Amino acid sequence: MIKFFRKIRQNLLMENKTRKYYKYAIGEITLVVIGILIALQINNWNENQKLKSRTQDYYVQLIDDLNNDIISTQSIIKEFSNHQKEYNNYISSYDKKGLTPIKAYEQISKLALIYSPITFNTNTIESLQSSGDIGLIPSYIRNKLMNLTRLQKTTIKRFEDTGKGQLEITQKLSGLLGATTLPKRLVNQPEMKKFLNIDENLKELILVYEGLHRWKSIAQLESIDRLENIQKETGVIIELINKEQNK
Repeated sequence: MIKFFRKIRQNLLMENKTRKYYKYAIGEITLVVIGILIALQINNWNENQKLKSRTQDYYVQLIDDLNNDIISTQSIIKEFSNHQKEYNNYISSYDKKGLTPIKAYEQISKLALIYSPITFNTNTIESLQSSGDIGLIPSYIRNKLMNLTRLQKTTIKRFEDTGKGQLEITQKLSGLLGATTLPKRLVNQPEMKKFLNIDENLKELILVYEGLHRWKSIAQLESIDRLENIQKETGVIIELINKEQNK
C-alpha cells in the first residue's frame, strides 16, 4: 500500500503537477493520522473492556465474601443470643425462693464457656488495596467498603479486649476446679472427691463463675449490636454492587 501511494506521488512530480502532489500528500497524511486515531481508539476500547472485566470479577468476589459474612455473623448472633437467654434464665432463678448453693452452682456451671470467635472474609478487599485496583471501584462503593472494614476491625478488637478479662477469670476458675468436666468424673469417685475437697471451694467457684459469665454477657451483648449494624451495612453494599453489575 505504501509503495502504491509512493508511486502516485512520484508520477505527479514527474508530470510537474506540484499542486496536485501537495494536495495528495496532505490527503495521504490525513488518512494516516485517521488510521492512527482509529487504532488508538480500538486499543483504548480493548483496555477499557479488560478493566471492566476485571472490575466485574472483583464484584463477584466481593459479593461472595459479603454474603458469607452475612451467613457467619447471623450464626454468631444466634449463638450469642442463645447464650444470653441461658444466662438470663440463670439470673431469673434467683427470683424464686429456696435456691441453694448447690443448685446455683449446678445451673451456672452448665452455661457455655466456649463460643465462636468473630471473623470476616477480607481477602478480596485486601487484594484490591494491595494491588492498587481499589481505584476500579466507584468512590461511593469504595468509601462504604472502607467504612465497613473499620467497623469489622473495631468489633473484633473490642471483642478480643473483653476476652482478655474473661481469660484471667477462666485461669482462676481452672485453679479452683481443674477441668470443667472434673465434677462429673468425680460422681463415682467418692474418695477422689473427698481428697480434692472441691465442695469447700463452692462459694468461690460460684463467685468466679458469676464474674466470668458477666464478662461474657457484656461482650456478647455489645457484639450482637455491632454485628447487626455490620449486617445492615453489608446488605447496603451488596445492593450497590448489584446495581453496578447491571449497568
